[in-house]
Amino acid sequence: MRAMSAALLLVLFISTGSLAVEVKDGDWSFPLEAVKKLKELMDVDGSAVCDNPALPWVFLPLCREEDAAGAFSRLADVAQAQDACEICANPSCYGCLL
Repeated sequence: MRAMSAALLLVLFISTGSLAVEVKDGDWSFPLEAVKKLKELMDVDGSAVCDNPALPWVFLPLCREEDAAGAFSRLADVAQAQDACEICANPSCYGCLL
């Protein structure tokens, strides 16, 4: 019974851990799912992404930064190769289990 409980906890930990992949750019870090949404918004209207009401709220503080456009561009590059991020092959990504 104890082994089954430990196995269940391990499976639970792995499944929740895979949802917590973060993408880091400088001092900023964002959930991978938010970065994917950012990429979609930039594909539609890259110049006014901060004015888009569909922008995930986690990016709002970054919109006030001087290099927001550069940071958004770098994050979109990571989202372009999201498979590499989901397995943490990209050094900008962390939080997944290998």
